[in-house]
Amino acid sequence: MRDPSKFWVSCTRNKNWVAPVNDLAVELKCLAVRLRPLLCFVELPWRTFTEECRLMHLNSVSGKIRLIAEIFMEIAAVLYIAAALREARFLGLNMFIENLMTAPSRVMFLFSCCLLLSFPALRLTCADEVEDMLAVVVMLTTAPYFLFFCRGFKTVGPFVVMIYRMIMGDLLRFVAIYLVFVMGFSQAYYIIFLSFDNPNTPDGVDDSTTNPMPSPMESIMAMFLMSMTNFGDYYGAFERTEHEIEAKLLFVLYMAIVAILLVNMLIAMMGNTYQKIAETRNEWQRQWARIVLVVERGVSPAERLKKLMDYSQPMSDGRRALVLRLNQTEEDKEEMKEILEMKRTHEKFYKRMQSKILKEKNLMPETDITITKDSLQ
Repeated sequence: MRDPSKFWVSCTRNKNWVAPVNDLAVELKCLAVRLRPLLCFVELPWRTFTEECRLMHLNSVSGKIRLIAEIFMEIAAVLYIAAALREARFLGLNMFIENLMTAPSRVMFLFSCCLLLSFPALRLTCADEVEDMLAVVVMLTTAPYFLFFCRGFKTVGPFVVMIYRMIMGDLLRFVAIYLVFVMGFSQAYYIIFLSFDNPNTPDGVDDSTTNPMPSPMESIMAMFLMSMTNFGDYYGAFERTEHEIEAKLLFVLYMAIVAILLVNMLIAMMGNTYQKIAETRNEWQRQWARIVLVVERGVSPAERLKKLMDYSQPMSDGRRALVLRLNQTEEDKEEMKEILEMKRTHEKFYKRMQSKILKEKNLMPETDITITKDSLQ
């Protein structure tokens, strides 16, 4: 058998490998010459595109870091949406929607991930303004998702619940009544300011540029600012209209109803909500349980059963149970007693509801017969 080292030495001495390498180099040069027009044809539009598109300027270090971060964000959004679709597949559509309804911030985060999928198309079409607006929406819908996990902490959990209930309860009721007065007074002031005349402008010149309420939308915004006690620019303009007395009377009435009555009513409702939640003990544990339930539903049943064997401990009767803490303080024991009492109360309520439903089912045929007899008479 021939020694490989001697064969390599002989090849290098004879230089048999030089000719094929030279031929390959010549072929590559010819290929590069042939592809040069095509590369120029592609490179010129790409260079023009990167120069015109503001978000494609990658000359600086910050631009390159931004592009890398955007790529990671797109990948993360795709993975999160894929996980949500997987969850909807094994939960079912109805259960998946019910699970999302328990966590509105998660719905907002899922919506932001869906918006992120449109960013590559907007970037390639150089739609910078549309992408900027959608980026603002993405940031506003992503930030509340942190509140979803803050609910399970003892220090901030009750406050997050207060914010949710105040927004969905107190604030919505306030806005429904608030808009009635704002819409009415705004249209009244719009009609009053149709006669606005600025003495500093000569006759024949349009005063709409200095008119505080030139359009119905501007009058609505003016009413909102006036309800926030920011009425300095509007009160002085009442004298430049032909209905100064009516404008000032409406101003007094509006401030009495909206700025004094409704705003203080909103503060009172929020204070009542705060007091109710503050008096509820172990609210953060309830929220922790809800977080665990929402997250647990996102895992397949087979994987949940597998994890159950990891964190549970076997009992004497063969069942498995979760051991929270072996050594508990007096405060922990009191909390456990309250939790057990809540559990017993829930079970009693559940049994009463079940018995009530069974009674209604048993009475249904008799009711049908009675109705049939009455109808025959």
